[in-house]
Amino acid sequence: MKKNFIYTVTFLLCGAFLFSSCEDMLNVESNRVEYEFEDWTLNDSVYSVLGILKGVQDVGDRQIILNEVRADLIDISESKAVVDIQEISRSVFNVETNKYLDVKDYYAIINNCNIYLARVDTTLEKNNVKLMLPEYVAVKSVRAWTYLQLAINYNEIPYFTEPILSHSAAEKVMNQPMLSRNDVLTNLIADILPYENPAAYPMPAWDSDGKVLKFGYTSGGSLVNTDVATKQLFVPIRMLLGDMYLWRGGAGDYKNAAQCYYNLLTGAQTNATALKYSDRNFVSQYTSQEGKSMSNRFGELFAVKAFTQNSDNFLTIIPYASTSLHGTVSEIADIFAPQGDIGGSQVMASPAMISLSERQIYRYVEGEDIEKPTLVEYSHNYTHPGDLRLPSTTYSQISADETKTEYKNLIGKFNTDQNIFGHDAMYVSNMGTPYIILARPEQAYLRLAEALMGMEREGYEGAMDLAMVILKEGVKHDYTVLKDPVYKERHRINANGDTIKRYDIDKVTGDTLKVEYVMEKYLASYTDSIGYNFTDTRFENNIGIHSRGSGDSERNIYFALDSINVARYFGYTEMQNGKEVITTKPTREDSLLYMSEIILDEMALELAWEGSRFGDLVRVSKALGDNDILAKRIAGRSFNNKVSHRHPDFEYDPAVYSKMIDESNWYLPLPGQVVEPGEVVETPEDFDPSK
Repeated sequence: MKKNFIYTVTFLLCGAFLFSSCEDMLNVESNRVEYEFEDWTLNDSVYSVLGILKGVQDVGDRQIILNEVRADLIDISESKAVVDIQEISRSVFNVETNKYLDVKDYYAIINNCNIYLARVDTTLEKNNVKLMLPEYVAVKSVRAWTYLQLAINYNEIPYFTEPILSHSAAEKVMNQPMLSRNDVLTNLIADILPYENPAAYPMPAWDSDGKVLKFGYTSGGSLVNTDVATKQLFVPIRMLLGDMYLWRGGAGDYKNAAQCYYNLLTGAQTNATALKYSDRNFVSQYTSQEGKSMSNRFGELFAVKAFTQNSDNFLTIIPYASTSLHGTVSEIADIFAPQGDIGGSQVMASPAMISLSERQIYRYVEGEDIEKPTLVEYSHNYTHPGDLRLPSTTYSQISADETKTEYKNLIGKFNTDQNIFGHDAMYVSNMGTPYIILARPEQAYLRLAEALMGMEREGYEGAMDLAMVILKEGVKHDYTVLKDPVYKERHRINANGDTIKRYDIDKVTGDTLKVEYVMEKYLASYTDSIGYNFTDTRFENNIGIHSRGSGDSERNIYFALDSINVARYFGYTEMQNGKEVITTKPTREDSLLYMSEIILDEMALELAWEGSRFGDLVRVSKALGDNDILAKRIAGRSFNNKVSHRHPDFEYDPAVYSKMIDESNWYLPLPGQVVEPGEVVETPEDFDPSK
C-alpha cells in the first residue's frame, strides 16, 4: 500500500516536470533525487514545485482566451477563427469538445499542490532557517491563484484541499456540494492570510541572484536565453488577498482589499522596497506639437528583447520554452498573429477598444519640465486620435500581392519585437510567446482605485478623490480617508469662560411657544481614519496612469472629476449657440458611477488583452448591482461608439445584450467529471528529472 502511494505521488509530482530541460530547466545541480517524503531533500522540493509550475504553463493560454475573447476588447475573424474561439466569443459552448473549457488541467494543479502541502516537511532547518518554507508558501499561492481563476470563470466549483489519490476519493469530491465563489474566497483568504507578510514569508530564491529559470527567444536567427527571478513565478500573497477581498466585496472587504494593494505597492510593514509604477520610462507620447511623431515606450514595455531591462515592471509571469523540444510552448502568438500567414489572425482589437482609445483627449506639453509647461495642445486632430497605448501595442500587415490588402489592429503584446508598433509592415515576424503576464504594478494600482471606490460607497470620505489621483496625477504624497464622523455636544463659552446659552424658539400652536435650550455639536472624531503614505522617494516622479498614453492628464481639463466631465459621460450636455451646456445636473450617485466607469475604461486602456477583462467586467457589475455594465459593453464591442455605454446615443447589438444581461450567461459550464486521480505507475529506477 505504501509503495503504491509513493508511486502515485511520484507520478503526480514528478511526471509533470519532465519538461525541465535546456533553457526551460531549473538551474540546480542534482545527480540523484529521492522521492519518498520521509527522506525528501531541498532539491526534491524545488523540483516538485517546478512540476506544479508546469501545470500553470498548461493553463496560461486559457486565461487569455477565456477572459479576453468573451469580453469587449477583442473581435474575431469570422473566416479565420476556429470553432473553439468562435464559441468562446459568442458564449455558446460545447463543453465536450471545446478545449478551452476543460478544467482538468486546473484541478491537476490543485491536486499536485494538495499532495505537496500535505507531505512537505516545513520544520526542516539548517542554520535556524526553515529550508522548505518558501516553497510551501509559493505552492499555497499557486493553489490560491488556481482556485481563484476557477471561481471567477465558473462561479460554483468543487473545492477540496486533501490529496486525491484514488477514483473513490475523486467521486467523493464530485458528489459533495459545490462551493459558491464567495465561500471559496473565504476559505482561500483564511488559508493564505497567515503568510501575507513577504518579510516573514518570502517567495523562493533558488540561487544567490534570485534568478533561476530561463526562457528563450530568437533574435537575428540566434537563440537568446533570459533569466527570470524566481519570485516572478508566483503571484504575491498580498496581490492575491487584495483580489480576493475585492471579489468578495462585502462589508469591510473593500477596506481590506485597499490595504493589501497598498501594502504590496509600498512594502508597508516589511523591509521590502516600494514599487515604482508609472514614471516616464514606459510612456508613449507625442514628440511634436502637431502630433505627427510619437515615441513608443509603452509598446517597448512588452518587447521581448528588453525583458532584462523591463523585468522589474512585472510582478508575475508564466514563462514558456522557445520550442516544443525545450518544454511547453504557448499558442497565443499563433492565435493573435500566425507566423508566415499575413491576415491569418483569429482575433484583433475590437471596434469598441479602438473607439474607447480614440475618444480619449490627449494633452500635449512641450518641454521636459512638466511643472512649467511652455505649450499646451489637445489631440483633436492628431495622427493617432486619443490614447497612444493602442497604437503602441497594435500594428498593421500589408499583403505583397496585387490587391495590397491591409490587415489592421493586430495585437502585438504576445509576439513583440522592438519598435514594430505604429507602423505598417509587410510582415511582422512571429517570435512566439516567451511569457504571459499574470500581474504587474499598474494592475495593482487600478484595483486599489477600484477598492477605494467601494470604500467611498461605504461612507469613506476622500476615497473617491484618492482613486482619481491614481488615474490623473499619480500618488506621491500622504493621503487620508475618513468615515463616520462622531459629533459631541458642548457649551459655547465667552472670553471669560462663561457659558453662553442659546435657545431655539419654535411656535407650536397659537400663542404657545416651545422654548428649548440647545448645546452646539462639534466634530469630535472619525470612527475610522485610514492613511496611505506614498512619500517614499521612489514615488516622487509618479504620474497618473492615464498619462501613460494620454499625455499630461494632471492638467487635462477633459479628464477630471467635475460636473462637465460627468455630464458628458452620461449624455447630460448639448450644444447651445456654439457652447456646450449641462442640461441635467449630475448627482453624487452619477459621480460615483462615473469614477467606477473610468477606472474600468482605464483598465481597458492599460491592461487590454492581458487576461483579466471579462473578470473585471463581472466584478464591477456585481459590485454596483448593474448588469448593464457588462451587457452593454460586450453588446457594443462591434460598434465604433463615440460615447460611453452610459450615453443615450450608445449603439449595441440588442440580441447580444439580451443574452449578456442575464448573469447566468456570465459563467462557464462545468463538464460532468472535473476531478480525477493521478494514474498509478511504476517509477523507472533511472528516472532523473534533470534531463
